[in-house]
Amino acid sequence: MLAQFLINGLVVGSIYALVAIGFTVIYNATETVNFAGGESLMLGAYCILTFSKLWGLPYAAAVVLTLAAGALLGFVVFDRLVSKPMMQASLLSRVIALMGLAAIIKGTVRLVWGADAYNLPAIFSTKPWKLGPVLVTPQEAAIVGITFAIIAALYVFFQFTRFGAAMRATAQNRRGAALVGVSVGAIFAAAWMIGTVLAFIGGVLLGPLLLVEPDMGFIGIKSFTAIVLGGFGSIPGAIIGGILLGIVENLVAGYLRADFQIAATFVLLIGVLAIRPSGLLGNTAARRV
Repeated sequence: MLAQFLINGLVVGSIYALVAIGFTVIYNATETVNFAGGESLMLGAYCILTFSKLWGLPYAAAVVLTLAAGALLGFVVFDRLVSKPMMQASLLSRVIALMGLAAIIKGTVRLVWGADAYNLPAIFSTKPWKLGPVLVTPQEAAIVGITFAIIAALYVFFQFTRFGAAMRATAQNRRGAALVGVSVGAIFAAAWMIGTVLAFIGGVLLGPLLLVEPDMGFIGIKSFTAIVLGGFGSIPGAIIGGILLGIVENLVAGYLRADFQIAATFVLLIGVLAIRPSGLLGNTAARRV
């Protein structure tokens, strides 16, 4: 029983972690918390639903179009229309702008697709494998595998490519990076595109597990909680926070009641922050902004 809850938590936590990484990439580059990240995830689920189920395109083509739509949304809407004009604005103004954008995205989805929930078929089999006392479906195994493959690809990108190094330099010292020739504007655009694409991938993975509907963006709040748990600005912290949150939720739902999950999330958050206010892997050093 315990092993089954841990596996289920790992599956859900992987999606939380993926979206949380997107939050972190954007925050590190732009010092902006993307409060429309959950709506990006929701929009990704609607895109894969439209391209694969409603339009009948091959799944591979639907995934490519979905990721392209995510990159376009990140560049045109988040970076050019919202972030770039407001980079000199106060943090509160940027937060309000992104919360307004989240409401616009949700309203647009209701206008285009309606308020009804859609069922998105799983691309992989849902017939479970029996691994000792644990049941795992190929769909669940694919979610975990895809998530960690993306994490590995991001690690290679940030550590071994020039553009990845430029993004890390900008996150550490924006002015210093600009002085050595880094195009900070391009870094901002790339961060928004990467973060939005990761949220879209979360929507693609989560869609078959839940009904696709306009309120599924609440996952963004859980991914934001995962960032706080792991520590703002830490990608490893986002991964650990997301998986830890998914496991705790499933343990509480399994051993207590499902409606205790939200309370357990806040108890976990308060407990971690009481011991380590910066989060599990957060940087305790002061930062001038």
